[in-house]
Amino acid sequence: MPRRRKPGSACATTKWSLLAPANPMDRLDRDRTPTNGEVDNHGRTGEECRGNEAEFIAMHIVHVHVHVKPECVADFITATLANARASGLEPGIARFDVVQQTEHPTRFILVEAYRNPAAQAAHRETAHYLTWRDTVAPMMAEPRTAVKLVNLHPDEAGW
Repeated sequence: MPRRRKPGSACATTKWSLLAPANPMDRLDRDRTPTNGEVDNHGRTGEECRGNEAEFIAMHIVHVHVHVKPECVADFITATLANARASGLEPGIARFDVVQQTEHPTRFILVEAYRNPAAQAAHRETAHYLTWRDTVAPMMAEPRTAVKLVNLHPDEAGW
């Protein structure tokens, strides 16, 4: 899993970070540390970035795709907005958005940005999440699906 720097760390990237390729058309490689002469996405050389793995944390972003029964849309929105507002107050959550598709108003995406994977685990134990989960379960037209992501921009300080 790609890792991002903790605020204030000495080096912004390690072997999990983006490299600035010599040829911009080259694929960015996130599986290795910059070698001598290469720079990371913050202009630091491989030598400056080596050995700093302990300084890094991973932002954990999840897009939850939801398809709701047509007769349940209003109730789903009410329950989901209550959960989103309470979730936004959790210290481990950087952002919690609820969006609805315009062409298919029974479809929603919850955009959940956690400071780290542990924050998502903590979120799933909160009273507001448990209430939301149990309230909306019978409203689902199909099971929820989730896509896990890591952020590339902005860095953690920008969240």
